[in-house]
Amino acid sequence: MSLDEKRLHRTVRDQDGAITLGQALDCGYSHTTVRRKVAAGEWTRLAHRVYLVGSHRRTPTVLVRAALLSLGGDAVLVGPAAAWWHGLIDRCPDVIDVAVPPRRQHRTRPGVRIVRRHIPPAVSVRHRGLRVTTVPHTVLDAAAHLGLEEGARLMDRALQQGRVALPILERLQEGRSRRRGTPVVARLLALAAGGAVSEAERRAHAAMTGAGLVGWVANLDLDLPGYGRAIADVAFQREKVIVEVDGWAYHRDLRAFLRDARRQNALTAAGWIVVRTNWHQIVGSPEEFLDVLRAVLAART
Repeated sequence: MSLDEKRLHRTVRDQDGAITLGQALDCGYSHTTVRRKVAAGEWTRLAHRVYLVGSHRRTPTVLVRAALLSLGGDAVLVGPAAAWWHGLIDRCPDVIDVAVPPRRQHRTRPGVRIVRRHIPPAVSVRHRGLRVTTVPHTVLDAAAHLGLEEGARLMDRALQQGRVALPILERLQEGRSRRRGTPVVARLLALAAGGAVSEAERRAHAAMTGAGLVGWVANLDLDLPGYGRAIADVAFQREKVIVEVDGWAYHRDLRAFLRDARRQNALTAAGWIVVRTNWHQIVGSPEEFLDVLRAVLAART
């Protein structure tokens, strides 16, 4: 077979520098040529029968591609790695989850966790050249794996960006009763449905009490000149400091944002200072919230 350099370069470019042994042979290379390139350091072995060509960098993207290429055409990227591939989380996980048919036999691979699960065609899409679970299935799988705090960030981002719809997630969850992480996902869906604000308020109250902060009241009714009636989530009346507790970003549409801006301006005009926090901060880094609140209270005192 004659060497097809254009085809080889196109394949390498489309796969971020990776190429399989089979693809190299299809382009006219021989086994001997591939071995010689590896021995000379021109190609670097990434995975079983997958190589990194030339000066291409060993990035997380190419490592994910190599994992899928080495496991064959019926392999599907799932879990947090799929969420990263879809752009729903910012960091590629250290271990990549790849689903393969239950009866397929594969040797273990460093950095790859093989999940023996049948992925129906309707549950996967080809995205950026790889088979990966659809965004709704990816959100549920990854959230179950990541746990409450990071799973909430993932689900909140996906909902806020309009990548998924809450009713679709709720419907898909009904068929996942035996899957790993089902209680975590069920709780996240309840938070997404509107429970995040109330839970954030409860946790904020507990954090302030635990930190020894006193002199505050919850749900203080105010009459603001030029605005009207407003209810403060938490108010320190002596210092004139209000704590506003938000849920997830998913629930803050433009209308609510503009209404809150008018409300906050009216509070400022009346001499109040507003400290904002949210579910993610209260759950993930409550000390950060408490430090800011202490500083504001000290300044006002």
